Amino acid sequence: MAFEYISPKHYPISAVVGDDWRLFIPVVDADGEDFDFTGWNVLAQVRKRSDGTLIIEFDTYDSTIIFADGGLYLIADKDETTQISPLNYVWDCQFLDPWGYLRTLILKSEFEALKKV
Repeated sequence: MAFEYISPKHYPISAVVGDDWRLFIPVVDADGEDFDFTGWNVLAQVRKRSDGTLIIEFDTYDSTIIFADGGLYLIADKDETTQISPLNYVWDCQFLDPWGYLRTLILKSEFEALKKV
């Protein structure tokens, strides 16, 4: 399948600060089927604003992103998420395909870090 058919392009997230995060992002091809991530690597970053301070980073190299269940999971433990202020941020997700081409799939989506009650 061609890369440009992967969806979603925007995917807002809400997560509770101080919890373990296992945030699922479904990814499908043009036919609505689960995308085959064989050979792919992914980097996702949460920032105060698109050109701002890095808050948290996820990637396949350190297993904070894993592929499963027809998508990918962003993973962080509660010790790391406790350090994040409960605010609204932006996040994006870049995909490196098996041929070495880097593309940003999810663009400037909202990431809401919620205060634990």
